[in-house]
Amino acid sequence: MGWRNNLYDAFRRRFGRWWVVDPLSEPEPSDTWDPPSEAGLAALKPGDFVSLAFKGWPGGRIRYWEILRVELTSVDAERLTGRVTQDPEDLPQLKWQAEVTFRRGDILDINPPDG
Repeated sequence: MGWRNNLYDAFRRRFGRWWVVDPLSEPEPSDTWDPPSEAGLAALKPGDFVSLAFKGWPGGRIRYWEILRVELTSVDAERLTGRVTQDPEDLPQLKWQAEVTFRRGDILDINPPDG
């Protein structure tokens, strides 16, 4: 079975894609989710950390989506940009230090614990 998993991961790395999940439109990440406060979202600045939920295509072998920490590098009125600060467990198409762009409404948590 190992070679099949390796082949599947190689396909996902080469042809797969990923996206940030909107927690209000997807049931999984928002099941136990309390949205961050408006004040907390408004106070975000480069260097802050946030949690975002990611999905990938084709689907993962272990998870359907994955929550990762992102360090903000740029903040403006509509869009935020950051870098992934950890390696995903089941999204080989998304790498550590990958740049991601997202909306304030995509944020699951502000300054989440390391992990």
